[in-house]
Order: sequence, then C-alpha cells, then structure tokens
Amino acid sequence: MIIWYWSVKGGVGTSVVAAATAIRLASEDRDATLVDLCGDQPALLGMAAGAMPAEPGIGDWVAAGDGVAADAIGRLLEDVAPGLRLLRRGTQPPTAGEASAGEDQRPRLLLALEVLARTGPVVVDAGLDRARLRSAIGGPHRPVCVLRSCYLALTRAQQVAGPYERVVLVEEPGRALRARDVCAAVGASHIERVAWDPRVARSVDAGTIVSMLPPPLRRFELPA
Repeated sequence: MIIWYWSVKGGVGTSVVAAATAIRLASEDRDATLVDLCGDQPALLGMAAGAMPAEPGIGDWVAAGDGVAADAIGRLLEDVAPGLRLLRRGTQPPTAGEASAGEDQRPRLLLALEVLARTGPVVVDAGLDRARLRSAIGGPHRPVCVLRSCYLALTRAQQVAGPYERVVLVEEPGRALRARDVCAAVGASHIERVAWDPRVARSVDAGTIVSMLPPPLRRFELPA
C-alpha cells in the first residue's frame, strides 16, 4: 500500500496528516515507512538533533540513476519508533531533472516506493507535488488530497488537476464551508474530516507527535 498525501496549497496540514498516518500504521505493527519529499518531517517528528539537509535521502537515490541498485534504498531508512521508519528528502530534489529528462526521473521515484512497499505500507508526504507523479501511481495506490475548509484552497483546487477521489478535510472553526461544499467543488467521492485543534500545533512544536499523538489525529479513518 502506498498512500500519497498531497495538496494544492501550503500550510493546510499535509505533512502533519502524513506523519499521523505513518505513526498510526506503525502502532498497528504494520512496519510503516514515511517518505519525505518536502524536507519537513525530521523536525516535525522531533528529530532536530542531526536532522541536517546534508544527510542523503530519496532525492539522492533518484539522482544517482540506474547505477544504484533498487534495494539500496533500504540503507537510507532511519528508525523513528518501533515499526516506523523515515526516508528523508536528502540533498537533491526528489524530482530533480524531471523537466529535462522527460519520463526518466518519474519511474525511478515510483520504483523506490514500490520497493519499500514490499515490507509494509508506505506513506508519502508529497506536499505541492506534480500532477504527472500523482497520475503515474496507478493501481490500488490512490493519492489523497489534504485541504482546509478555506475558500482560497478550494479555488486553487479547481485550478489544479486531481484526482480528488479521496480528500482529507481539515475543518477549522468558524468557516462557512462544509464537507458537502468541498465535494461539490472538487468532485470528491470520499472525504475524511479532521477537526482543527490547537493540541496538534502544540504537539508538533514540542516534538511529541510520535510519543503522544493528539486526539484529532487518532480518530480520522486511514485510507484503505
């Protein structure tokens, strides 16, 4: 299983939702791997010590090309908690050279995810990723878009190619927009709601999200 979290706008909570999903899967003894395409996960997970961008990760493996064996990706994994491993972004953008190399970079990134998925579920924090990557996942591995109940986010979503079959909606208090409005705006067939809660921000700031997952992140339904 590969769960690809992405969004159309920064600051909606994509990295937090991805981290929470991986933490919960690991708590179910499912040996989850969290793949960070954005670079925020080490700090979010409380790994500030030694979490320097100079450390190699998925971007370096992709940039190395076919000279590096596919199963070598496992050497870059770091243990975060029992059953939870992190694959950092690395020193190179995971999609570096995609524009000039055409199709060459895209399959290599997806190959890494498929290799990792042989040992357990893979959760990808893709952030503001590219539509071409999302459309290439295929099969049972569906992308999940993270949105807020925000007019600007929905307006942006209507301008960005999906798919939007699955959406995680972060519901903020006082917003006029509801889940049904999101469904109508992007054509989502399934929306899972997560309540905005200051305890989530405090947990991230304190670096305790792994050891003490906040209640709103324990309750939303994980993608099947």
